[in-house]
Amino acid sequence: MSIRHLDRLLEPRVKQLITHRFKLADILQAYDTFGRAAETKGLKVIIEA
Repeated sequence: MSIRHLDRLLEPRVKQLITHRFKLADILQAYDTFGRAAETKGLKVIIEA
């Protein structure tokens, strides 16, 4: 399932929770962003393949 297909399936209210998107190659940055959520305001981090 592609991220675009997933986006279409998500309710608009749920989509608003996604605060950051990262490519799979940037997974360490994504992990760091979520790990410092209070500082980065990373409520929901999505990793795209």
